[in-house]
Amino acid sequence: MSTVRTIEQKRSEFALKCVEDVREKEFAGNYKGLVKKFPMMVLKNGLLQTIAFLEAKGKVQKSDESEKEHKELYKDIKKYLNEVSPISFTVADDQLLSKALSETSVVQYRNITSDILAFAKWLGRYAEALIEKEEKSG
Repeated sequence: MSTVRTIEQKRSEFALKCVEDVREKEFAGNYKGLVKKFPMMVLKNGLLQTIAFLEAKGKVQKSDESEKEHKELYKDIKKYLNEVSPISFTVADDQLLSKALSETSVVQYRNITSDILAFAKWLGRYAEALIEKEEKSG
């Protein structure tokens, strides 16, 4: 029996871990709402603008008490790109994802967008299944 896993299996496993990590936190309902809206935000505004929005709302380079669901989703996406994504694209811990995306080629940007949307689909499925409450998201 083969132990080779497909990219969908890897995405699914990583998304499940992300949702399980958030499930019991006080902002889980907000995270669920944000995850459900994220794909439409990307399709409407583009990945770069949506990532910049998450950075701004989550104030990702500060440790204040900002909107935690934005910071958490941003962290999950960045970690997914660095650890799971089949696309050869890594972002340093201290580098903003928006800066890295703005410096990539158009072809790679499109591939990253498709990959992130596929990952977001899994996040949405698991958030819907595992997080009971849903609150505002922004």
